[in-house]
Amino acid sequence: MANKILTPVTLWNDFDDSLPLNAEVKKEYAKEKAQFRILGFSGRAVGSERVRISALYAFPKGNANSPSLLVLPDADKTFDEALAERFVSKGYAVFMPDYRGEWEGSGEHTIYPQAVSYGNFRNAGRRFTHADDTAKETSWYEWTAVARYSLKCLQNLCGDKPIGVIGIKAGGDIAWQLAATADGLGCAITICSGGWRAYKGIQKFGDGSELKMDEERYRFLGGVDAQAYAQYIRCPLLMLCATNDSGFDADRAFDTFARANPEQKKTFYFSARYDGHIGNTAFNNLDLFIDRYLKGREVFLPEPIEISIEEDEGELVAKICFDKNGEADYCEVFMAEDNPDSSMRDWTRCELKRTDGDDTALFRLNVYTGAKTVFAFAKAKYSCGFAVSSKIAVKRIDKSYSNMTAKSRILFSGKNGTDSFTLDKYDNNVLADCFLDNTVKPIRLIDGPCGIKGVYSSYGLRSYRINDEKYRPADNAILKFDIYSQAAAFMQICIYTVEEGVKDCYTNTIALPGGEEWQPCTLRAKEFKNGIGKSLKQINEGKYITFSSKNLFCINNLLWL
Repeated sequence: MANKILTPVTLWNDFDDSLPLNAEVKKEYAKEKAQFRILGFSGRAVGSERVRISALYAFPKGNANSPSLLVLPDADKTFDEALAERFVSKGYAVFMPDYRGEWEGSGEHTIYPQAVSYGNFRNAGRRFTHADDTAKETSWYEWTAVARYSLKCLQNLCGDKPIGVIGIKAGGDIAWQLAATADGLGCAITICSGGWRAYKGIQKFGDGSELKMDEERYRFLGGVDAQAYAQYIRCPLLMLCATNDSGFDADRAFDTFARANPEQKKTFYFSARYDGHIGNTAFNNLDLFIDRYLKGREVFLPEPIEISIEEDEGELVAKICFDKNGEADYCEVFMAEDNPDSSMRDWTRCELKRTDGDDTALFRLNVYTGAKTVFAFAKAKYSCGFAVSSKIAVKRIDKSYSNMTAKSRILFSGKNGTDSFTLDKYDNNVLADCFLDNTVKPIRLIDGPCGIKGVYSSYGLRSYRINDEKYRPADNAILKFDIYSQAAAFMQICIYTVEEGVKDCYTNTIALPGGEEWQPCTLRAKEFKNGIGKSLKQINEGKYITFSSKNLFCINNLLWL
């Protein structure tokens, strides 16, 4: 079987998940309204040995027989009590297996036999990214096998109550495999899991978009990558992604979605500008989706938005078509220019030109004169509370349009709202390093001195605008901005570069005196240093810039001179 190219069918058709679980409760405790158990049970057989799986099981006190969620975290994560409590508070039981295995300082964890020690994430090596033998001799096979036995264990616990699977990042890839190969799931939600891992670093719309194929790549694409499993999914699907995800190419995410089994209900949503995280709107989608399929609640699920880039009355526009069966409360269109790297795009909101009836709208794509490519996507929220997105559309620009704009030195002004900024550090009010769970807008304008507002986020601020061709600083440019902090504070400003796939951070820390006035600040490239003291050569080498402080601050009038 060595070097054989296996498909999802040939890889899993003889998988044996009928072996006894030999389950035990290792620990039990309670927190407020949730009951917790740490379970141990046996997984697949490896020769004469069995994988021994450890899992967290949480359920509402006095109601273990609840609709259930099998939650698969990212590959370097394990049990997450806070996330489990969040779903328990909504009436669900939560089953979260550990599949990462041995980990420094870890307590209960899954134990893999030595023959498959690469099931331990820290030992995965090439078996995480390659199928050198077959798809079966990869970490992914071991992790999906853990998920298969976890599903069996959960089915024994919840009786006839429906079960959904939620997979986060690498856990999302496992959820794709589980939803395609196992029976008994009521729905599947994949989060920040766009597929096409074999194409890592190869942009869909870049100059070298074709993967150099060999037997190993065929094995990985055929039996490991999520898009290979999409056509086989056996339950309704919700796919939640982030437009600036560094874990996969967002341009390819909708390709994976489009391959998903058309006989199953499926829908899709992008969190704009986020990297490896989803916001409140996507989290609300998840809640509505599982309520529909696990609790039987009547929830309208709109189809993804249709988008095309066209010419209208001499202008370049995005034409948006909504689901005719629903009522869209609002719609937003975002555009970016000339950047094939989806993770580094500066997504800018577009201006509505007009609506054509109830289900069509046109948005202006005001690209700069000289742009060669435009990217655009749309998202809309319906009266039912559910939001959906379109694919990322692309068009090569080969003519002039009347709504083209000039290049600009202004990277941010308070007149533009919070546009151009996103979150930098996801270090508070975030569950499982993925779910942004915050009732306050994470980025907002706040009052500064003289009645002038500035942009602020407790997560820090990040802007990709310095690598947007429309705004890219010239050689020898100087950064200028105004900053306000009522208290004396230190502000860390970082410019990140990427050279031959290697990211580097150049930092400048400035002291703010505090007080009720805006502090002007100008910075040259040489004032930014990396970890070994090397100065940044040019500000226009940056892919993005960040602003952070332990104190409340806001900035305005960010431009280059």
